[in-house]
Amino acid sequence: MFTYKWNVMPRSAGVKTKVERAAVDLFAANGFDGVSIADIAAMAGVSQGALYRHYPSKEELGWALFSTAYLRTGEELDRIRTGGAEFEAAVTAMIAHFCALYDEDSALFRFMLLTQHGFLPRIPSGSRTPVDAVVDLVGDAVTKNRLKPIDPALGAAVIMGVILQCATFHIYGRLCGALGARAPALARASLAAVAALTQ
Repeated sequence: MFTYKWNVMPRSAGVKTKVERAAVDLFAANGFDGVSIADIAAMAGVSQGALYRHYPSKEELGWALFSTAYLRTGEELDRIRTGGAEFEAAVTAMIAHFCALYDEDSALFRFMLLTQHGFLPRIPSGSRTPVDAVVDLVGDAVTKNRLKPIDPALGAAVIMGVILQCATFHIYGRLCGALGARAPALARASLAAVAALTQ
């Protein structure tokens, strides 16, 4: 499951941790371009000079936060994909993982998967991303004849679309309560949508 614990930050947290937490919250709420270094420093309760001792620019701070979370999530989803479960069980586990990630830290989820910030082109070639893991899960199922032939990218878009749209509704108050409680239903919806693509 998702392992970041930024929501429960000890009072003695260091400057770097405070800066990262403030940056994630602000980027998620206002968009990357709508946040300044001064905003981050003020929310973190540190001086701009202290912030710059850890990160040379807002861009490098944003990139560090995004790439760490995005690539770690890709690795976690790949472990689900390669864990030996059948396609339906693996999709269900991935949806549960996305829901847990959202419930653990909705701001980080939003910054990583919903906020437009332009960091994706900086992901190094050959890195494993969340999208790669889901695309390959669908592709594996097609190769093993567990799914009729479909475009794996389209199948992944449908699976991820279910969770991302529900997260968006939650952010805007259209859904309440933990997404984790809805994970089994969202997994069934994702599987039904993928099955519809094969018909």
